[in-house]
Amino acid sequence: MTIQLIEKTIKGKKIRTNNNRLDEIIALWSSVPQMDLAGEFFAVYSNYESNFKGNYDLLVGNEQADFLESSVIRAGQYVEIPVAVGSPEGVGEAWQKIWKDEALEKKRTYLTDVEHYKEDGTVTIYLSV
Repeated sequence: MTIQLIEKTIKGKKIRTNNNRLDEIIALWSSVPQMDLAGEFFAVYSNYESNFKGNYDLLVGNEQADFLESSVIRAGQYVEIPVAVGSPEGVGEAWQKIWKDEALEKKRTYLTDVEHYKEDGTVTIYLSV
């Protein structure tokens, strides 16, 4: 389903990485408990070099976080993808399906993609289109 998101500025910890450098991504996620993020939080993918095979910025945080680095979730149209199981494995499986979906790949703009971690434990991925 395609929905409209409003612009949000998310503050947190940011790295420049790609999907072949899982150790960096795991290290960022390992630091999340010490970030003391209250309530919902986001993983914001932005500044893509090309597509999911190239480098991108990944920031984890929320609107209330007290960090200097930030990323903007751009206003616009997004494909909403509910994650079946709100766990690291469930999120990983959702991304594997996204990367294999050729029709979806043709629609993606790679401006901003978002994982939204809700207080109830559910996770939704939003892909800019």
